[in-house]
Amino acid sequence: MTIIEETALPDLGHLRIGLLGPVRAWLDDAEVAVGPPRQQALLAVLATNPNQVISRSELIDAIWGTEPPASAVGSVHTYVAGLRRALEPARKTFQVLVSAGSGYSLRVGPEGVDAERFTRYRQDARQLLGRGNPEAALAGFDRALALWAGTPLGGIGGPFADIERQRLAELRLDVIEERADLLLALRRPAEVVGQLKEVLEDHPLRESTRALLITALHQQGRAGEAKSVYQAGARLLDDRLGVQPGPALRRVYETLIDSEQPAEEILPRVVPSQLPHDTRRFTGRGEELRRLDGLLPAAGAVGGGSTVVITTIEGTAGIGKTSLAVHWSHLVRDMFPDGQVYLNLRGFDVADKPVQPHDALYTLLSAFRVPSEKIPQDTGGRSAMLRSVVAGRRMLMVLDNAMSTDQVTPLLPANQSCVVLVTSRNRLDGLVATGDGRQLTLGLFDKADSSALLASYLSPERVSEERDAFAELLGLCAGLPLALSIVGARAWCSPNLPLAQFVDELRDAHFRLDALDTGDDAASSVRAVFSWSYDALSPAAARMFRLLGLHAGPDVSRHAAGALADVTEDEARAQLDELVRAHLLELRADGRFQFHDLLRVYALERATSDESDAERDAAARRGVRWYMHAANQADRVMLTFKPVHNIIDPPPHWSFPTQADPDGAKAWFMAEETNLVEAIRRAAELGEHAVAWRLPQTMSSFWYVYNKRWELWNEMLRISLEHAVLDADTNGIASAHSSLGIVANDLKRYDEAVQHYLRAIELFPQLDEKWLVGITYNSLGHTYVALGRFPEAMAALRTAAEAYEATGNIWGRAWALQGTASAYNAMGDHAKALEYGRLTLAAWHDVDYKHGIGSGLNLLGEIHLAAGDYTSAIDYYDQAVQARQAINDRFGIANALRGKALSEWRAGLVDDARESYRRALPILTALESPELSEVEAELAQLDADHP
Repeated sequence: MTIIEETALPDLGHLRIGLLGPVRAWLDDAEVAVGPPRQQALLAVLATNPNQVISRSELIDAIWGTEPPASAVGSVHTYVAGLRRALEPARKTFQVLVSAGSGYSLRVGPEGVDAERFTRYRQDARQLLGRGNPEAALAGFDRALALWAGTPLGGIGGPFADIERQRLAELRLDVIEERADLLLALRRPAEVVGQLKEVLEDHPLRESTRALLITALHQQGRAGEAKSVYQAGARLLDDRLGVQPGPALRRVYETLIDSEQPAEEILPRVVPSQLPHDTRRFTGRGEELRRLDGLLPAAGAVGGGSTVVITTIEGTAGIGKTSLAVHWSHLVRDMFPDGQVYLNLRGFDVADKPVQPHDALYTLLSAFRVPSEKIPQDTGGRSAMLRSVVAGRRMLMVLDNAMSTDQVTPLLPANQSCVVLVTSRNRLDGLVATGDGRQLTLGLFDKADSSALLASYLSPERVSEERDAFAELLGLCAGLPLALSIVGARAWCSPNLPLAQFVDELRDAHFRLDALDTGDDAASSVRAVFSWSYDALSPAAARMFRLLGLHAGPDVSRHAAGALADVTEDEARAQLDELVRAHLLELRADGRFQFHDLLRVYALERATSDESDAERDAAARRGVRWYMHAANQADRVMLTFKPVHNIIDPPPHWSFPTQADPDGAKAWFMAEETNLVEAIRRAAELGEHAVAWRLPQTMSSFWYVYNKRWELWNEMLRISLEHAVLDADTNGIASAHSSLGIVANDLKRYDEAVQHYLRAIELFPQLDEKWLVGITYNSLGHTYVALGRFPEAMAALRTAAEAYEATGNIWGRAWALQGTASAYNAMGDHAKALEYGRLTLAAWHDVDYKHGIGSGLNLLGEIHLAAGDYTSAIDYYDQAVQARQAINDRFGIANALRGKALSEWRAGLVDDARESYRRALPILTALESPELSEVEAELAQLDADHP
């Protein structure tokens, strides 16, 4: 795209193009026909970029997308000819729609395109407002909105039209909100309520409009209606997105609607209800339930004492601790009207570390909808906040599977109106020693309770007809509730098998009978039950059970399980379902599977004893290879324009989750991150060099864009480099160095970054995958800019652009444009920087890369900030924040907020700057970002300059 100076425009008469509605054109106030929809689309592309040369290939991409017909070039010529006849009917030499090189340019005057006028009228109104002339500003906003004649680019389709239509519609909404904000400042709410309601009907999740409507209603004295508007929005956000209202909307609500509350009340009063489902077969424990009921009088009134009521439910594995805690909680939940909270502390989970108090407090505070940015970063602060949040409430808290007193103590509320149940396989004597806790140790079931539990799985006729076998089963299960439940479930799933057969199976395993005896070893007490249930499995399900014991991550999908066992998706589903029915595997609500902690140990024992060394090794290798293929497929969806390393196709019978769009792929990476990291480490242990170097590089896009975990990313890339060397793969070695350079650059270790890039460049003559040349030189250019080595930066960026052009990588072309814009900005050539910055943003829109769009908007903010145009800088940074929020790019949000804060500071908007800094700080703290100390120093300087 080439820019043509407006001074070169001839006298073209009065040509006007309308894009803010159906695509139309006028010559000297007479409307002319602009042809069929695709011809209109071509006119729209040219009019959106007036006086710029648009190449034929860009026009084709804009009109047809990535799969144009063979006739596309000829069609463009036809459409151009048609437009020329319409726009210059009397001319033989064309001066309006001109040819230039391999493209075309629409030459129009400054008033020629309504969308351009709209932007200019908006900017004029903003400037008038900044000069203290609100009435003139209001007239300017009205003038801009009056240009609209319906849906922008109405009646035409294609990639460009879809994107531009969305952009223009968003701009209109922004102007409507700016106009409403001004009218509210003038205390004229009646003029905005109707329009804001119309916007909200079409865009119910738009929080900025909802905040303005709440303010307008409040100004009219309609506080009740304003509250309803907020509450409806909060429900919509929760139902559709699973999020809370953002800080700005909450602030409006708290300040304007709940002004009767004390100033320090910053959170809505949330009543959590988190108890797991109660078991319909709960049996016995009458005495224990009565003892738990004895807690209730002490918790009867708020302020009745100073000590929280705590009971620890203790006992061996399989004794029913969690079942009792959950069942009693359901019985008494109505006595705790301020909420019931449940948290599994995973104290005995061999697949995952126990939940640390720091993280547990975050989860508990989140249950009360405390916004993440308000949660303190230190454990003591979080503990104090939890005590404050629950103060005065009648709450029930269930802390399941605790490992130690130290794990529980920071989580405890302080007032006696709360009751806390803690379950553990360990004795938590520390809680009792302080005088705050009561112990309830569960023993084995007696004969009556054992009989009642087992009989709950069987029909009365079956128990009566096989009374002897039934009685013998009770004895073999030795009163262990878990054993009775597994036996009962197996019998329930096999209604045609006599109970005597189950007795024979269990009786023959003498070691299992010994293990069912009570004793001090909890693992031995349940091994027999597990082995009995295991032996009742089909051979295929038993093999699946064993091999799942080799899986390193905390959970597993059916697809990964299928690869581990080397079976089809249908076979894996059937085998996993059998394991779930046998109570040997747990199916979570999200469709993933996980072991009970002791079952994982048992599965690994069986794999060790029943599988050969060769089969265990083969299964482990299949597991890590599956993760490599799955990550590669998700990465292709998440970043459609990113080239990937050549990988041999997986076996055809393996299955993989389908990722419908980039958001789905990102969610998959988020869910699988721990498994993927464990797969990398396991691949390294196995000597699976190809997986160990490829998988970290496949994950680099996820870590770079969505989850800035620099140290983990760096660790994985070190593994990648080591195993690329062992694999003697030049592409892998070069790519590892290139990616390590990106991490080092992010961490501001610029000299280290340069060394990595140069090592990659040394290998370029040997590369098969030439796309890496562009990536590395582009990254090197960015680092040279940071070092102030501008000639070297420009040379590297030119090389990157040439490499991207040679490989046809349009995604890389956008990065090269962005690097060039950054370089010009750093050199102080703001005009050139702005030119390339706009080209960058357009390029990102062309490929519809949301992260790139946010990055391009941020770049334009940086350029305007450097040029001293603080108003424009703030505007672009605001847009960047919104773009980053749309993809949950936390580091990008913080980076944009920092730039916005600097712009506001220099524009004299000190309070706004301080707020932007304070929004950025919690994000950078949570990410452990190297930018944190710089932002803290900037905020401290701001506070010092403006106390």
